[in-house]
Amino acid sequence: MPPRSFRALRLALAALCFVLAGCGDEPLGFVDGGPLDATLRSDAAFPERPSLIDTGPATDVRGRVCTRSSQCDDGVECTMDFCADDGRCVSVADPGRCDDRVYCNGVESCDARRGCVRGTPVTCNDNYTCTIDRCDEMTRACVHRPRDFDGDGDPDFRCTAYDCDAGVPDPPCWRGGDCDDANPRVNSRLPEICGDGVDNNCNGEIDAADRMGCSRPMHDRCDDALDVSAGGRFTVALAGALGDYPSRCTGNTIPPRDAVLRLRLDAPRDVAVTAESSGASVLVQLNTRCGDIESVRDCVIGYPTVYRARALPAGEYFFQIATTSAVVGTGEVALTVELTDPTPAPSNDACSGAIDIPTGGATLRGTLVDVADDVTTSCGGTTPDVVYRLTLTERRDVTLRATGGRTDYLTLALVDTCARTTATRRCATGSPSQISLRNLAPGTYFVVVEGTRVPSFTLEAELTAPTSAVPGDSCSNPITLSPNSTVMGTVAGAQGDVPISCYGGDSRDVVYRFTLDRTLDVNVLLRGGASDFFFMAVQRACGSSTGEAACRYGTVGRLTARGLDPGDYYLVVRPLRGTEFTLTMVASPPLAPVMASGNDTCATAQSIPSGGGFYMGNTAALRRDYTAPCTLGTTSEDAVFRYRSDTRQRVQFSLEGSSFNTVVWMTQGPTCPGSSVPLTCFSGEGASPAVFDALLDPGEYWVFVSGFNAEARGAYSLSVLPLPM
Repeated sequence: MPPRSFRALRLALAALCFVLAGCGDEPLGFVDGGPLDATLRSDAAFPERPSLIDTGPATDVRGRVCTRSSQCDDGVECTMDFCADDGRCVSVADPGRCDDRVYCNGVESCDARRGCVRGTPVTCNDNYTCTIDRCDEMTRACVHRPRDFDGDGDPDFRCTAYDCDAGVPDPPCWRGGDCDDANPRVNSRLPEICGDGVDNNCNGEIDAADRMGCSRPMHDRCDDALDVSAGGRFTVALAGALGDYPSRCTGNTIPPRDAVLRLRLDAPRDVAVTAESSGASVLVQLNTRCGDIESVRDCVIGYPTVYRARALPAGEYFFQIATTSAVVGTGEVALTVELTDPTPAPSNDACSGAIDIPTGGATLRGTLVDVADDVTTSCGGTTPDVVYRLTLTERRDVTLRATGGRTDYLTLALVDTCARTTATRRCATGSPSQISLRNLAPGTYFVVVEGTRVPSFTLEAELTAPTSAVPGDSCSNPITLSPNSTVMGTVAGAQGDVPISCYGGDSRDVVYRFTLDRTLDVNVLLRGGASDFFFMAVQRACGSSTGEAACRYGTVGRLTARGLDPGDYYLVVRPLRGTEFTLTMVASPPLAPVMASGNDTCATAQSIPSGGGFYMGNTAALRRDYTAPCTLGTTSEDAVFRYRSDTRQRVQFSLEGSSFNTVVWMTQGPTCPGSSVPLTCFSGEGASPAVFDALLDPGEYWVFVSGFNAEARGAYSLSVLPLPM
């Protein structure tokens, strides 16, 4: 998942919550909230901190006298400390350094005196008792599911989706039919089960008295296990089945529904079982004694699920087939059981058995069934692996590619030594996965292929004559960048070599070097295609993410590094999508902040000169007077600025360094609030602050600073910077 700073997702979430909040009354007898209707709590990564809200006026943040920014370190890790043009130290909060990249625990902030402060967890409660609400980290959004206490896939019969009242057809309309939502053996979608004394299908008739008849689910227990000893294709119906036996995959608890298969082997065989169900993940567990948790050999979960065993000894085995939730779509699980001749264990499971890659390159076949984890790589962790050895007697370009089945994801890494912990030169995960290294020096290296139960893969090794790196491909050949310039850039032909603190992936990068002859603020602007996304960082020592001046990301890359002392610096650009971009760098004197206070309304707006400026203030002491045109919810207290453009110019307005989720927007006109200016309303958080730039004609403009929601308020920083045309 990209970072939580995607604005479209935030606005979609706001729209969803706004719609749900306006719906009808709740049924009696329920209370919304509680353990099944709550937000994900924040983690313990950040200590408890006092409130950041300061309801008093903004105060002067300037510190001691200075001549260089290196003299201004305040000891707070998340602040950007610099020597301003008035010869005084300034410390500005940099929330991006606090970002833990977890969406659901909220946006971490930086207090310029206290350091990083943990965020407020995302609130997903829609105040409707018929839904169970939670924050989903994978989709980075709130999820509102029908309230289904027993987890059988049929909501309580007293519950109906909001959309049903509006005449919206299914989906998203749903209507509950479960007449006993505490019993998974009962719901309106089940068949009537004979002999259990329960009205399973909620039609008011029990067992044999049901006019529709009754039945017992097949293969539900050990005494009726489905025999799969001959292999083949099977279908197991879980509708009406109950969970009977504990599973290691569910923490030794009993899953909602399960069925049992029996497998008898007269001789050792390779075994592959594929299980797939519409709408649910499937659990496959192998036991040597049916229903006995102590006899479990292995357990896997997937979508679909593939269980493989190499040379399984002769004997009797039992497979437990279960769903990880009671919702099983059609209620059927499609099974394929394959039995083949036994194969030997791979010889390169451990470092001592590493297979040599021929010096001329080769295509090798391998397997990851029944292998252990021996080498920890930077992107593969503790996944089972096999090892190959690559020996070079001269410099070569090396391209490695690992390919498995259609759904197999493999991790491929080149490491210096074969050991539990080793330096990883290059690492990638994908389906397939590929890594390239240019001009690799002579020596012995190891190639590690990692994956879970991949039965067969090919490793292609291509070794060719060494080629020269493209300009900017690494720290050894950076591209010279002049301050106050605009250049075209590309990562075509480059590799991913330089680590940065706000991105841990393996996308390609390009490195620039620029030199400052005096203390300056540096602003970087990256533009690419409509779907491009950029990560970038300014580093003092190329390749060292420790002590970076700044690291940012966004669909339009924007970065501000304040008060950089004279010397050489490196700009690392890593596009996540796209290869070409336009890069603009502006270097300007580190302006001393102007403390904005009392600018609560248009009548008391803080004036900004045509040349721009740097302003700091606090919205907590202000009132909410205006509404941002790009938010669907309620914004918080706001501050107002007045900007007069004397000439036609492009100007950037940035709230980078603010302590809360901000919104900034602009209007135009001789009187305030004026009329909206297109594409000048943006929200932001953390390492992706609210910022925009606009081409302005001469005239009067009004800039509004507020919070993304009613709780977002506090200290803010507004930077106004004219950009090159």
